[in-house]
Amino acid sequence: MRTIRVVVIEEHEIFRLGLVAALRADPRMQIVVETDREPLPSDVDVAVVSPRAAAERRFACPVVVSSTDTGAFPTKEGNLVCAVLSRGRLTADQLTATVRAAVAGLRVLPSEQDPSRPLDARSVQVLRLLAGGADTTEISRSLRYSPRTIKSCISGIERRLGARNRAQAVAEGIRRGII
Repeated sequence: MRTIRVVVIEEHEIFRLGLVAALRADPRMQIVVETDREPLPSDVDVAVVSPRAAAERRFACPVVVSSTDTGAFPTKEGNLVCAVLSRGRLTADQLTATVRAAVAGLRVLPSEQDPSRPLDARSVQVLRLLAGGADTTEISRSLRYSPRTIKSCISGIERRLGARNRAQAVAEGIRRGII
């Protein structure tokens, strides 16, 4: 698996240190820059930034914004904001899954889906494996269920999350903090 090169730009030191620690816990993540005082290298895969940084700086990579307000906020023209994560409910797993999703070209933006139907433990496992890039066969082998059972489980996940496909289900799972 290839290393994901990440820039973290956050004005609040304690929060920045938490973001960096969470990302460094994943062996696939490499933190290249973790301050707004350094120039950005050109070969970065994703930027995890504050709303202020998204509004003031231009990023040549996908951008993940962590904000207290997940609604609309200004962003520098040309920035590809792939996700807006709530600071109040952000988990390490959610952050790393979102970064992986952004690198894969997925967008995890707020939606109006009803989160009232939670997923069972097996569905959460399947969703996490999907977020990691596993296909039906890999999930089937990993969890020791038949491919047909896994396909049925994925259909149920999509239905409960109001998603049209697997990618949208992963994005919705990340947005809701399920994964």
